[in-house]
Amino acid sequence: MAAIRSFMSVGAALALAVFPAAAELPVEPTPSIKTLPADYPGSYVFLVDGNFFGIESGKVVIADVGEETDHYKGAMGAAQFGNFAAAKTRPELYVAETFYARGQRGERTDVITIYDKASLKATGEIILPGGKRAQTLTERGSFQLSADERFAFVFNFTPASSVTVVDLVNRRVVGDIDIPGCVHAFALKQGGFASLCGNGAVASTKLDADGKFAGQTMSAPFTDIDNDPMFTRPAMIDGVAYFPTYAGKIQPIDLNGAEAAVGEAWPVPAPDAGAPRKKTWRDRIPGLGGKSDDAGKRLPSGWQLATSDDAGRLYVLMRKTENIDDHDSGGDEVFVIEPKTRSLVNRIKLRGESQAIEVTGGADPYLVALNMDMSLDVLKASNGEFVRRIGGQIVMTPFAIIADK
Repeated sequence: MAAIRSFMSVGAALALAVFPAAAELPVEPTPSIKTLPADYPGSYVFLVDGNFFGIESGKVVIADVGEETDHYKGAMGAAQFGNFAAAKTRPELYVAETFYARGQRGERTDVITIYDKASLKATGEIILPGGKRAQTLTERGSFQLSADERFAFVFNFTPASSVTVVDLVNRRVVGDIDIPGCVHAFALKQGGFASLCGNGAVASTKLDADGKFAGQTMSAPFTDIDNDPMFTRPAMIDGVAYFPTYAGKIQPIDLNGAEAAVGEAWPVPAPDAGAPRKKTWRDRIPGLGGKSDDAGKRLPSGWQLATSDDAGRLYVLMRKTENIDDHDSGGDEVFVIEPKTRSLVNRIKLRGESQAIEVTGGADPYLVALNMDMSLDVLKASNGEFVRRIGGQIVMTPFAIIADK
């Protein structure tokens, strides 16, 4: 036993000689907080995650789709089907959300939460009256900023429809405006907002300098709600909203004036069967390239199915089908359209079916596609070249993707 103790003592002494005491590490500050740049890179996107698995814990995730790794940059809460908007004229981000005193029950409170763009710290909130905020799958038309970014427009549904006007500068509610039979609030450039109505028309609501109601007009019906409804999620190009329809048309509505101006609808351009097919990344993969799938009709399909780039091109998510009831099934191809000439300039084949697409800003933008497994595919918008897939449940159910542009 004495020999064993002696051996252990010698071993301990040798260990101390071979492994000297490590230098004491400095104490790290807690919490360790990083900040984002004041001006986000063009490759940043906001992923509005409704979190179907627990909607009281929804969020808005900021992701950099241009980086090889480290995509996740930060997040903000967005409870109960929260909606999101970002200001360009001041460093603020806004979330319209809903809370219940006991989580899923109890007294309801609707608010606009204001976040600092760099730190993502909540800097204030504006309580919305009446518990009326529409809680639906995220659509940009449900929460928008006015053209000058002084006001926010919050769509309400009780089921009576109205819009709450909020003064973001003075952080107070201006009032509610009824929009009977209509939905959403798309900002008009000269103040006020436009709403889509159940009779196939568009209503224009005018506001005075203080954000108060100053009048309302209604266009003549222009779309066939029963046979060819419009998707309510448009792409914006130079103040014109381009709405795809279920039957494969593009309906432009000009929002540059004091009233919405309805333009002539035109069909999504069909591929030219005789034109040579543009080569894509698939042509470089043996056994995959060269396959043609041009036959058959295609229709717009998906949730966030239309977007645009800074060059003024329109991107529409398409599905191979002749049935307009497939409108929410998603698509596996993106048509790139020049709206000025109404011509098809490119077709981008996706790796799988997608429910939502977005194009980032800049001269060399990315096309981001939300896959059915909620991963994100990132492609070059210029030619459809696959860049990377972002998985790992960075988000759960992000049915709105908003580029910082």
